[in-house]
Amino acid sequence: MFKRGLLAVLTLLALLLLVLVVRALVLPAPALSARVLPSLPEQDRDAQVERLAQAIRFPTLADRPDAFDAFHAFLAEAFPLTHETLSLRPFGHSLLYHWDSGHDCAPTLLLAHQDVVPVSAMAEWQHPPFDGVVDEQFIWGRGTLDDKVSVMAILEAVEAMLAEGRQPACDVWLAFGHDEETGGAQGAARMAAWLQEQGVRFELVLDEGGMVLSGATLGIQQPVALIGIAEKGYISVTLEAHGEPGHSSRPPAQTAIGDLAVAIARLQANPRPAGLSLPTRYMLETVAPEQAFARRLVFANLWLFEPLVVRQLAGNPETHALIRTTMAPTMLSGGVKDNVLPATASAVINFRLAPGETQESLLNWVERHLPEGVSVSIKEGFFAEPSRISPANSDAFERVASLAQALPGDPLPAPFLMIAGSDARHYQALSENVLRFLPVSLQQQDIARFHGPNERLARDQYPDMVRFYLGLLSSGAAQ
Repeated sequence: MFKRGLLAVLTLLALLLLVLVVRALVLPAPALSARVLPSLPEQDRDAQVERLAQAIRFPTLADRPDAFDAFHAFLAEAFPLTHETLSLRPFGHSLLYHWDSGHDCAPTLLLAHQDVVPVSAMAEWQHPPFDGVVDEQFIWGRGTLDDKVSVMAILEAVEAMLAEGRQPACDVWLAFGHDEETGGAQGAARMAAWLQEQGVRFELVLDEGGMVLSGATLGIQQPVALIGIAEKGYISVTLEAHGEPGHSSRPPAQTAIGDLAVAIARLQANPRPAGLSLPTRYMLETVAPEQAFARRLVFANLWLFEPLVVRQLAGNPETHALIRTTMAPTMLSGGVKDNVLPATASAVINFRLAPGETQESLLNWVERHLPEGVSVSIKEGFFAEPSRISPANSDAFERVASLAQALPGDPLPAPFLMIAGSDARHYQALSENVLRFLPVSLQQQDIARFHGPNERLARDQYPDMVRFYLGLLSSGAAQ
């Protein structure tokens, strides 16, 4: 009896192993249409780099409306054919362009934002952030990555097509927001609402987001072009603790600040559950064929090995945010003098909501872990639920992925979950295919340049950006 039971167990294990191996062996690599990015004359490249440098010199910050006005005048001068041919509808300082193809087919919407974040740590900048310095290797300044560079590259592509007398096969819309860094309520949200009122539906909406990075983090040698098919949500909450004010020489067992510290510690000690969302699952399955066989076997059988993969991703700061709702205490307030017990103490915690998380589920979790005397409230300001997940097997995704694969380095396109936010969230009702990809190749250490000091772009990459958008506009273009 025991031998028969043991034999049955061994047979089942052998069958399981066979299933795992077969799934790993037959896992197909993504098949994409071969594309070549359009070429650009050398003199055009130099002129494009100089126009980008000029654009950086406009400090398009939230409190500088004059800079937006000057920037718009510059755009009209720099891209005359675009402004003669495309219609332009302003929404405050946001710009909505329409290129009428004359054909009745689903249009494309390209997004970018004009605004940049304020400058901090000025002493750490190698070049002043709004001087638009160009040296032999880089274009320096605020907006070279986030995201004025996309505004300029898209307009360069449109201008180049018009100069050649070419039209797109279907209508093209360009939406350049002016307040993405503060949530997009006056820019992207208004433009999206107007487009919805007009009944416009898009075959593709493309915004900033993923980029080409080293594949080392995912265990492969080939670079990976990460194309966002979803983005995490955003909410900030305020924790507030109350205590008896008085002299610090007679402190209670726990002050308001102590209660607040306990609350934050409890939340950090009990993180939200981790798991593989659909975008992250798609990403791992896409890179699986390029893995060594052991990792390929794991990624091809996530139905069994998900707990193991989640533990690995959780242990890496580069991938931890992909698997759960994250929390970051960002602001603290309490006390008026070093020898006075504070009556109140508060902290702001920013959460990035993973797919499946909601405002309600997050607040319920926070409340369960707060000590007595500490309350939670939603901080006024921007809020967004996690975005809808766009399909990774659509013609629109293939269109973007095939052009991404044509970028230098032959990167492997892969869907992914964008852990930050973008204006794309405002346009979800207008298309089934809302994607997020910035056609640049960066090293991992360059990620800190987004919102940080020494923002820059390799000058030889900017023409490749223009070529990417030119390829996107030219795919199927009417001759």
